Amino acid sequence: MITTFVGVASVDITPSYPVMLGGFGQRITPSESVHDAIETVALCIGEDDPLLVITADLIAMAAPVTKDVVEQIHLATGIDTNRILLAASHTHSAPVPYDPSGSAIGVQQFSQQLTDALVQAGIEAFHSRRPARIVSGYGDARIGFNRWKPNDIQEVDTRIPVLLAIDSQTDSPFAVLFGSGCHPTTLGWDNPEVSADYPGEAKRFIRKVMPGVTPLFINTTEGDIVPTTSPQRDALDPRGYCNSSFDDTQKIGAQLAEAVIGIMTDLSDNSSAVDDGLLGMQSSALELLPNNGGLDESAAEIRLAKSIADLKEFLGADFQTTVPMSQLWAAASHVVITLDMSESEMRRIMIACCYYLGLTARKARPTPSTPINFPIQVLVIDTLKFLAMPGEVLVALGRRWSELVQSDRAFVIGLANTSYRYLPMQEHFDEVGGDERYETVTAGVAPGEIDRVLEYGSKIMAGIL
Repeated sequence: MITTFVGVASVDITPSYPVMLGGFGQRITPSESVHDAIETVALCIGEDDPLLVITADLIAMAAPVTKDVVEQIHLATGIDTNRILLAASHTHSAPVPYDPSGSAIGVQQFSQQLTDALVQAGIEAFHSRRPARIVSGYGDARIGFNRWKPNDIQEVDTRIPVLLAIDSQTDSPFAVLFGSGCHPTTLGWDNPEVSADYPGEAKRFIRKVMPGVTPLFINTTEGDIVPTTSPQRDALDPRGYCNSSFDDTQKIGAQLAEAVIGIMTDLSDNSSAVDDGLLGMQSSALELLPNNGGLDESAAEIRLAKSIADLKEFLGADFQTTVPMSQLWAAASHVVITLDMSESEMRRIMIACCYYLGLTARKARPTPSTPINFPIQVLVIDTLKFLAMPGEVLVALGRRWSELVQSDRAFVIGLANTSYRYLPMQEHFDEVGGDERYETVTAGVAPGEIDRVLEYGSKIMAGIL
């Protein structure tokens, strides 16, 4: 338990206008309506040197938005910029948070609306702090399966971290931070409505059952996990992400919320009177080699040429002039569905898409192997030990973090502050079929780099502890 000061605030970020939704390359038109509201929620913990966690119903955080928000909150509150964490739920039915080109419909307007709301939530949480105690724990809920190994129940982390804030004067819970490791894709690319997906449903369920409690959701090891309501299709297969239903959203959200409420009840009933928890946070950054950055020019050209040949076979010899880059994934998906392709043919065209997009972007960079700045944050809140990373975290990565920290209460927070897409470890690249696995082909960093991040993060954690 920690006895401290805690504040919480939520701000609506639902757009009232058409806007491009993030998460699926098959979408080429903006949203048509709103199914359920999306929000940002902030939790401020500590009195003299507080830390601030802000979550939002988004596909990911964008670095320019994060930078702007952190600077504004620091100026308004004095909170150390290194003690502010922004994380996205990874719902695939929320607006794109940022568009450097300025051409995506509605995104520029939404980005400003989002920035203002994130700043507002952070400032309000800071000023609403009250004497409170924080208790923590975890439980289990199997809401997803591993899309790479769908029949292996061990390849899912069912743990649910929970932090509960209880008002010291009223002895009533008023905020809960919880998480799970599962893609918010109960709704597929054929859904044209804004939605928070199952994390939003879980939060609404908790608010209904426990009035006065404001919930925050973080996504943990969701990189290779999809909801149990999903068909057992490969991650590359567009047929695995359509014909969905909001009934699925309610089912998964309710299942998660019921588990969280059970944990909250246990924590409230059995909280220790001993103030023996820890509160600490440290931010850092590493320079990492980008994925494909290590290829020499010859290897890159060979791989790119093969991708172009495969795409010409399926999309036509003139696809490079007739299909815009922004619509290539949608065009390839249309062919897969129309021809009802076999698994091998589907994989060939979609892998070709991945390599073509990635290597074309690499070719456009003046120096393909220039390191990227990879921010991480290490947090200890009561008994929970977090590593926040800017991308999609696979199950094995979360398992390795727990081993390094030597705790079953160690969790990785994904989609933190910005996004470098998927974050596979060396073992994912080395396994059989790893060179044609969606999570490795579209990885943001080179093989072995994430292993290095984990080791570095564990050293920071040791210093905090």
